[in-house]
Amino acid sequence: MDTLPVELLRLIYTHCEPESVRSLRGVSVKLADIGYDYLLSPQFTSVSWRNDIDRLHCIALHERLRGSITSICIFLGDLNFYDAGHSFWYDPSQHFVAPPEVRNELMGNARREFDRIEQGRMKVGPFHLRADDLREACSALPNLKDLEVSFTRCPLKNQILQDVFDWPNCRRKLERPETYSNLDAIISALHGIRLNSFKVDRLPLEVFRLPGHRTHWFTHAQSFDSLSTLDLTLDPSGLQGPSSSFKAVNGLGRMLQLATQLRKLKLAFHPYTSEHSKFALSFRELLFGFTYKQLTDLALEGVSCDEDDLKEFLGRHGDTLLRLRLGGRGLAKPFEVSLGGVHLWEGTFKSLFRGLRVKLPKLERLHLEGIFECEHQDLPSHEAYNFYPLTNDDWEDVPRPRWVRTSRKTINCLPFEQYVLCGGVYPGNSLIQQNY
Repeated sequence: MDTLPVELLRLIYTHCEPESVRSLRGVSVKLADIGYDYLLSPQFTSVSWRNDIDRLHCIALHERLRGSITSICIFLGDLNFYDAGHSFWYDPSQHFVAPPEVRNELMGNARREFDRIEQGRMKVGPFHLRADDLREACSALPNLKDLEVSFTRCPLKNQILQDVFDWPNCRRKLERPETYSNLDAIISALHGIRLNSFKVDRLPLEVFRLPGHRTHWFTHAQSFDSLSTLDLTLDPSGLQGPSSSFKAVNGLGRMLQLATQLRKLKLAFHPYTSEHSKFALSFRELLFGFTYKQLTDLALEGVSCDEDDLKEFLGRHGDTLLRLRLGGRGLAKPFEVSLGGVHLWEGTFKSLFRGLRVKLPKLERLHLEGIFECEHQDLPSHEAYNFYPLTNDDWEDVPRPRWVRTSRKTINCLPFEQYVLCGGVYPGNSLIQQNY
């Protein structure tokens, strides 16, 4: 094989599994040298029960390997095995109808895997204690472009643990002070790094209210001006009262305005203390008239807002906005309808969608998901809809969810998308309106 051109050898490596790459490198000195670039996956994963930060640090200090890493995903979520065990019996996707010996084996394997992870987590210790190594590692990775922090996705291989992790109540209660420290360690590690994308799927909103943490984020998030994609799911459960919410939203807005080059923005609000509620959000208080000049994709989930305020915010981006997603799954359990819709405390959806036809002339796609409802249920103009998803966040078609049933009166958003894009008769007049 040494006689083959280098280009052909590289092509062979691109089709090899990791084990095959290691074996192929042992064939000759030439293959070993070329194979260096294929030893590592460009996506690095860090979990809390392994010394992954130490491994990342070693990679970053290796002259040949450091260029391999382009993205990092840090998993910080934990499983509550007690609640998970109960969900195993009630989830229709589980094997509760299987013979007892099969159920016992499944639960036994899951328990052993969980115990192994817990032991590893105790040995490794808190994530933020390795902040210095993480910062040094990230600064030494020349091709690092994407970073994700996940509390809600499961990196485990055990199918039972993966399934129950989808239930929000099966995840361990968030230790907020430790979470603040972990997130502070991550954001400081990104100081000066020119990222393309940044994602956190459970970010305590009060981080932007607490003076020390707020200042820390402002200091180290200055490099956000290179971001093209920002995906934040905020948890407002730690806020107490309107004043606290105002300060947190103000701080969040200041950070959002650092990301001046955004093309894709997602803001979702998941109130863990009340899964069915929406977060009251004023876009005027959040961004104070700030406009993203290149924004093409926008997603808003789990908000309660004023129609005119939302319409004005969207209208400011009418010159560039191509795709708009309103609503999402929220904190729904696997068998529940989507909960992350939009609530209007003033106005109606009919007026909102009619206005978007004018204010968003370049819009190509509109997707609605979750429970949409406006205030004043006693008025004839009251609207309430329950949308099931047709596409995911990447606009790829998804199969019809199993929880869609006639009794739930769920509908899809195609008639509303058609109305906003092409005009015609408003579909809300003919669809069944519901109260929830």
